[in-house]
Amino acid sequence: FQLEIEDLDYNYFLPLFFDGLSETTFPCEFFARQGIHDMLEHGGNKILPVIPQLIIPIKNALNLRNRRVLITTLKTLQHLVASADMVGEALVPYYPQILPILNMYRHMNDNQNQNEQQQQRKQTNKGIVMK
Repeated sequence: FQLEIEDLDYNYFLPLFFDGLSETTFPCEFFARQGIHDMLEHGGNKILPVIPQLIIPIKNALNLRNRRVLITTLKTLQHLVASADMVGEALVPYYPQILPILNMYRHMNDNQNQNEQQQQRKQTNKGIVMK
């Protein structure tokens, strides 16, 4: 960039980078993640007004149901909430759009643990059988 990050138009660039959360190929995926990270680190009070424009790209990324995209999006949401005051509160009206998608993944880890426990009981887990 020839501009400082603080001087960028956050209303244009931040949603553009959030659109890149759906990307799975290098270098697009990298540029999207790095652009989001840099803008959130330096955005301060410019982030809060852009929140409504970020919801659709977040929702689109979560709807892909790609594990890697899901994890990247969740980490990005964590960074977004921590990036400026009141961002978490500003996301509350959009919970009905985001939470149903996340609810599908809520038991993902629980199901994996249950599957491992069943394999252990049935001794179908290759690692346990080898021991």
